[in-house]
Amino acid sequence: MPLCLWIYSRAWIDTPVVQLLPLGAVTLTLCGTLLPIGLGVFIRYKYNRVADYIVKVSLWSLLVTLVVLFIMTGTMLGPELLASIPASVYVVAIFMPLAGYASGYGLATLFRLPPNCKRTVCLETGSQNVQLCTAILKLLYRSHV
Repeated sequence: MPLCLWIYSRAWIDTPVVQLLPLGAVTLTLCGTLLPIGLGVFIRYKYNRVADYIVKVSLWSLLVTLVVLFIMTGTMLGPELLASIPASVYVVAIFMPLAGYASGYGLATLFRLPPNCKRTVCLETGSQNVQLCTAILKLLYRSHV
């Protein structure tokens, strides 16, 4: 995508509008997504048993990292700031992704998809809902402060 933007916008590259395009951020996002996925696919293809072990270790390390990040965020922001956020924001942050997972699984069941497809739709819907939830919380929090 950054290459496409650069190719198609070369004629206007000196205009202020093109300078606003976040080409660096788009490139970083693509590389940050595609490189780990490509590495994971390669490891799964070459070393199937090692990939299973890596997944188990990664899931537990993710859990530990999330707990540590939660504690660090609470410590750095301080209890006053965390207490100033309304309880409804916390409720939305917890239940909106869960609603995405549940609705994805429910719709997949409604359309009689196989179990592996149900899980895929569930995870995709919930994961996309997490991004939406984050954006809503950022906008809501900025408007209250």
